[in-house]
Amino acid sequence: MKKIFIVFILFFTYVLIFSTASQAGAVFLLIYPGSRAVSLGNSYTAISDDALATYYNPAGMGLQEKRDIVLMHAPWLRGFGNDMYYEFFAGVFPTKYGVWGGSIVYLTAGEISAEENNDPTAIWTTFDLALNLSYSYRIKTDMSVGISGKFIYSFLAPDWIIQKYLGEERGGQGQSIALDFGFMKKFGDRISLGVSLSNLGPGLKYLANGSTDDLPATLRVGFSYKIIENQLNKLIFTTDLTKVIAGINLDSLSSSDFKFEISKIIDKYNERIIDTLTNEPVKLSMLEAEFLDTWIGAGIEYIYYNLLALRLGYFLDYYGQRMGFTFGGGLFVKTNFRLDLAVDSDIYDFETTNYRISVGFRW
Repeated sequence: MKKIFIVFILFFTYVLIFSTASQAGAVFLLIYPGSRAVSLGNSYTAISDDALATYYNPAGMGLQEKRDIVLMHAPWLRGFGNDMYYEFFAGVFPTKYGVWGGSIVYLTAGEISAEENNDPTAIWTTFDLALNLSYSYRIKTDMSVGISGKFIYSFLAPDWIIQKYLGEERGGQGQSIALDFGFMKKFGDRISLGVSLSNLGPGLKYLANGSTDDLPATLRVGFSYKIIENQLNKLIFTTDLTKVIAGINLDSLSSSDFKFEISKIIDKYNERIIDTLTNEPVKLSMLEAEFLDTWIGAGIEYIYYNLLALRLGYFLDYYGQRMGFTFGGGLFVKTNFRLDLAVDSDIYDFETTNYRISVGFRW
């Protein structure tokens, strides 16, 4: 296990240095599904004990012994428009040859129109779609690995719109394929570690002569701990580090790129422009800047008598200016049916309403 941690630390350091989240395309793949996960500060990699594992960590499926489905609906960022919504559906199905799963992600911004002389010449609906097939295998009773393959399709505009208004031969749609990998390890009955690497594949190209946008390849590392677990009460803490890997560049590196001073990170978080140690303007190394571009989430869940759940989380995305508390709750009916609600409106720096409603069934 020590070797696994060493390899992970080396790899995580590598992606911190050479990547940046701001250069990714197909960003709908980064929208977190599942009310339970969102209310926990988007920290779910080390839990992944239901059909949401198909998104957060496919290895989590390997430790599940029952079939499970999750459906979620989310009116998406209504501060931008009333037609945007996000849908997610997933299922997990154990077999004697391993555990299979699948999911569908759909996002639409609603209707878009093209106009000439204030008269609409065309109306269409933009959308993004991802179809996912997952498989997980339990290596030991407390350890599993998983893999997913997905098809990605993005529709921005019909071809003839691109031809007429942009003069391009074709465009407006992009498609790609990608792979996800996951690892899950439990230490006794209380501690879990999860690692996943998602959206590895060729980028999206919308115009025949246009550039290609990298997919938002994402590394997630999660830890969860069951603080209390008995027949009446359960209390779980969970946390995730998420790093989007895009725009990798190995050119022009020097020793200064590898410097890391926590005081500079603190200065940036506190919006101080002068280094508290040197009294000079704060200038970050590449490693320090990429550390700031790592998303951090944490949450705590209390479950009473397998009937009622209350959840509170915190999410921090410094460069994306998303930071704040998330919260939600859930109801369970005979441990088979569950209804969950999550709200994460407070993490955005603009006025909006953002919530998710999920239903799940296990049998």
